[in-house]
Amino acid sequence: MKYYLEDAYEYDFLLIGISCHEKDYRLSWALNQNLSLQLIKEKEDIEVFINKTNESSLHSFYSYKNEETQNEFILINNRSSTGFLIPEKNMADYLLIIKENFNYPLNFYLKKIKSINFVLTAFNIAVEELKSKENLIF
Repeated sequence: MKYYLEDAYEYDFLLIGISCHEKDYRLSWALNQNLSLQLIKEKEDIEVFINKTNESSLHSFYSYKNEETQNEFILINNRSSTGFLIPEKNMADYLLIIKENFNYPLNFYLKKIKSINFVLTAFNIAVEELKSKENLIF
């Protein structure tokens, strides 16, 4: 008899892909300015194991949680020297996770991010359709 473990995790957050050739600290600063955030670089990177090669990739990230509203923002570097956090979205240099009470519509965030002069584009990513969505659980 075989038993299967069901994926019961709910991906109840917005995920925005950002294409930008700037360093993560510069993008973080610009997002702080444009979205009134206080993103701070975390000491530990996110480590993801690549099944095919048995290697791991490290991804730096910044986070901010508003204690009043309980809104949480996480900026993650999608690229590393050994691979991508979300390989099927390799055109995104960075990923912005927004866990909030959805005070603002998605277009509000996209418009604000696209207004940053060094951001090439920003786009919505449907988390449920990603093959590697479990890499976003940390």
